[in-house]
Amino acid sequence: MIGTRTRFLPLAVALVLWSACDSSSPPSQSSSDQLRCDPNAEPILLASKLDDDDGDGYPFDEHFPEIDDEDDDIADHTWIRDHQGWYHLFFQNEGRGKPNFIEHYRTRDLKTLEYLGHAMFAQPGTWDAGGLWAPHIIEVKGTYYMFYTGIDHLQPGATQRIGVAVSTDLTHWTRPHVNRCPGTTGDGCIYECRSSWTTFGDDSDVNNQQCRDAFVMYDDENNRWLMFATARSTNGYGVITVAYSDDLTTWHSLGYIDATRRLANGVGGQPTGGQCENPFVVSREGKNYLIFTDWQDPEDSLDVATPRTIAQYAASTSLDIDSLGSAGWSYEGYIPNPGVNAIEVIHYRPDLWIMSQSLSNPHSGYVKPIRRMLVLRCMDFGPGFSFTTSNVGFGDPLPPSSLSGP
Repeated sequence: MIGTRTRFLPLAVALVLWSACDSSSPPSQSSSDQLRCDPNAEPILLASKLDDDDGDGYPFDEHFPEIDDEDDDIADHTWIRDHQGWYHLFFQNEGRGKPNFIEHYRTRDLKTLEYLGHAMFAQPGTWDAGGLWAPHIIEVKGTYYMFYTGIDHLQPGATQRIGVAVSTDLTHWTRPHVNRCPGTTGDGCIYECRSSWTTFGDDSDVNNQQCRDAFVMYDDENNRWLMFATARSTNGYGVITVAYSDDLTTWHSLGYIDATRRLANGVGGQPTGGQCENPFVVSREGKNYLIFTDWQDPEDSLDVATPRTIAQYAASTSLDIDSLGSAGWSYEGYIPNPGVNAIEVIHYRPDLWIMSQSLSNPHSGYVKPIRRMLVLRCMDFGPGFSFTTSNVGFGDPLPPSSLSGP
């Protein structure tokens, strides 16, 4: 697949409001706010707020811990649209030697971000005392559920588990008084990736206790909730494991997707890498696209016509999952954009899905200073399970004469 490969400019637009506003009413949209998919549009980058802690006027001269300018990278993140038309962005902060917590921004136009503050903190002395990662939010009958990864300490080999918190306004979050994780204390722990196809619970390796990056969706055909998560497979590599639930707090292991594992006899990126993570499923016209990242895979640069990328996907015409590897899911290859990971997808309107990609390395074409910003791209679906991507633009398209130069 060949996607749009526009090199980012050093001063590409990265519009951010530096502090929260008091207005609670969403702004009205003008014609210049109307979103379009346009291969010729210049990429718009969304970044967290900038800090200038040392007051020298240069927000990029970080020298942690003495100088903590720049603020937070946006890596594992989630989007949710409220009933007033605001898009809310949640992601984990950088931690900086302390437990990670969840930050909260919002936007109406997907061009500017407004900082709203902290959303969730770790619970000292509990199952998530080491920090919170990888939020994912859904809404069910007026209640928002934030699924997140909790770790028990900050040292290497921390145990990862899935937790949940609820809210009715996306601002005040409360963990339910449940704990489904044996041997732990604290509210909200709902799932451990303890299955016959994972290494969770095996203490022979410090990296075995992996259980993170929850993605939750409803399976209409089977009348159940599904949770896709990252775990370590018994073959020693990462795998997307799946659980099901009837009530969003009690989860049962269901199976795994072999197409996401490193396989010696596999195709495309399957024989290399080995650490799939960050699952996200797009369901469209009877097809399910499971997007994931394998950061251990080799990657080409933006200049390669059809690059290898660490962001890849599997696909299926059903949401059937089983403990033998879910043969109905096939590995489909790479997404068209190198240098990005932690991909989320916004269902912007019935016919439009927008990828929210985190810039992760220079293969993206972005010129220093590198920050983990988000770039938005339209998904342009083709035959079978194929798709390409194009840049997101706003307002009326530019006339051809202005695109071709003098």
